Amino acid sequence: MKAGLCLEIPLRHPSGQRMRRTSAWAAAFTILGLLSAPAAFSQEALAPQAKAHKADAQNTASSRIVVVEWRIKKGREQDFLDYWSTKATVADRTGLVGEFLSRVEDRNQFPWMVWDLDSNWTTFLNVGFWRTGSDFHEQIGRFIDNAKPPLDFEAQKRRRVLIAPERWRVGETPFPLSDAAGVK
Repeated sequence: MKAGLCLEIPLRHPSGQRMRRTSAWAAAFTILGLLSAPAAFSQEALAPQAKAHKADAQNTASSRIVVVEWRIKKGREQDFLDYWSTKATVADRTGLVGEFLSRVEDRNQFPWMVWDLDSNWTTFLNVGFWRTGSDFHEQIGRFIDNAKPPLDFEAQKRRRVLIAPERWRVGETPFPLSDAAGVK
């Protein structure tokens, strides 16, 4: 996808009027933080024009985020990266907002990290932002077979979770404007 990526999160103002906010890189980092410390986010995380109104159940987003933890055998990281970039593709991206495959940084360099990781494999996290859960299901989810064994480069079966944004912050920095080099 060569067009700019943005996550439009439909909101409902307490009066019932629909609102839209555009997300940025901060959303990706916020989601990763939600996985380990959801209590750290306040109800005042809405954009300035919405802060006057307390967040409530009507302000949940229809968008969904899929997080996949990949556990890759040591020495097989490049095989996995090649697979993800060229074979694990999304044919129809109309419902895909953005997808980010990330390697976990070194805890020695960033000692504040508290996520327990197994040193027997290399951990990658794939964070996919989707317009709706149905979009993910139609493009990817309906093909997932949890009974299949791990792929050759996987140390253990991957884990995945579908999460629904409850609160969010938006930044002023946009998502990247194109795919990473070598990604189909």
